[in-house]
Amino acid sequence: MLTGCQRIGGHGKVRITSAETASAPEFSLPVVSSSATTQTIAVTTETTTPEITTTTAEITTETETTTTPETTATTTTVTTTPPVTTTTAATTTTITTTPAPVTTTVSLPVSNIVNGYNTLNYAEQKGFWFTYLEWGTMMKGKTKSEFTQNINEAFDNVVSLGFNTVYVQVRAFGDAYYKSELYPSGEQFDGQIGGEMSYDPLSVIIKSAHDRGLSVHAWINPMRIGSDSQIKAVSADFLYKQWYNSDLYNGEYIVKSADKWYLNPCYNEPVDLITAGVREIVGNYNVDGIQVDDYFYPTESAEFDKSAYKQSGTTLTLSDWRKGNVNRMVKKIYNAVHETNPDAVFGISPQGLFENNTEISADIYTWATEKGYCDYILPQVYFGFENSTAPYAQTIESWSNLVTNPAVKLVTGLSPYKIGLEDTWAGGGKNEWIENTDILARQIEAAKSLKNYSGYALYRYDSIFNPARDVAKQVDKEIENIKK
Repeated sequence: MLTGCQRIGGHGKVRITSAETASAPEFSLPVVSSSATTQTIAVTTETTTPEITTTTAEITTETETTTTPETTATTTTVTTTPPVTTTTAATTTTITTTPAPVTTTVSLPVSNIVNGYNTLNYAEQKGFWFTYLEWGTMMKGKTKSEFTQNINEAFDNVVSLGFNTVYVQVRAFGDAYYKSELYPSGEQFDGQIGGEMSYDPLSVIIKSAHDRGLSVHAWINPMRIGSDSQIKAVSADFLYKQWYNSDLYNGEYIVKSADKWYLNPCYNEPVDLITAGVREIVGNYNVDGIQVDDYFYPTESAEFDKSAYKQSGTTLTLSDWRKGNVNRMVKKIYNAVHETNPDAVFGISPQGLFENNTEISADIYTWATEKGYCDYILPQVYFGFENSTAPYAQTIESWSNLVTNPAVKLVTGLSPYKIGLEDTWAGGGKNEWIENTDILARQIEAAKSLKNYSGYALYRYDSIFNPARDVAKQVDKEIENIKK
């Protein structure tokens, strides 16, 4: 049964059951050869493998950052045989890549940055999502001057509506809309993933936003990588491309579901890469927060991670085991954010309908009630008041009741992309967005009446400020009602 609302753009699909918190053991693929590749990057972890004599070379690299404090020269250790048990310092991690038939040695920079930037965050978040789709018109093929003008105009629009926070997508498909040593440049920069960046988009975004008093949360899709064509265009210098090319890791560390590839969170190595990417952003840029959305497990099919589940030896059900894997990843991201900048925040934007989160192994019950998973939770409540399955007022009340950890703020995600259109999955309320012009204003007021209220957010920028011609007049009326 698919209920609620099907969604477009940077977020996933939408379908209420309780679930128990699950934990799953961490493990890696066994060593099956005497050759391995190790990259040292910024995260805390322990790796234990059989003791074998090793040969080690040190490579000194220079890392550039776009913000203060400056990064000094760092050292990367490349180990050509499996490491002995290693406990790293709080700012480094060892990713041990167990050998494929043919391995490529790649050195990754070490980030020892602890960013002392004092963040700009608001007790009441009023946010806008900016997706890679917006970058397709604002950024793609544009000079730095042109992009700066575009983002300045966009942020002026956001401020004019009384909003104070922007969630900017900096990783959509295993890519980066910033200067990264871990991920290739985003496809919407110049039309090709992995192209050479002539300027740093995230630096432009941060300056423009902060100049206008806007908080900037860098939004990433942690597990989703992309299609075959996208990955084939990526250089073998990047770790996930090596996994993709490997007979050993392809289907284990990186797994295909439908037409997209995903990192597999049951293994330490992919999660270490994800968290290293988070540290890279928070350490090198004055972002105010990190956000992940609802792209966790892409399928309920057991085929996605059949061998890993069997190899784990767990007694948990597949569903609980997967939730444990996601929980461990989420906790590591949370720790990475706060260890790199204690003043920054970490938020999660799960699906609005409770039971849909079960399908993607998103343990909203743990995140909303326990410490150490997130600072705010932003459910995508993309339903109208008249939605037959998940009427808006009852759904946000359920979320308010769920969030019992006082350290977790509740922000409600709204869906202006539905304005003027039939809501196919809404049952008796399918024409609500056609027949009314004050839905968003009423939804905001309803959210403010909750016992747990810390703001609201609109998905997405173009839906309000660059709507399709046939709904533009109705969007204008919704905007006017928001301003009242």
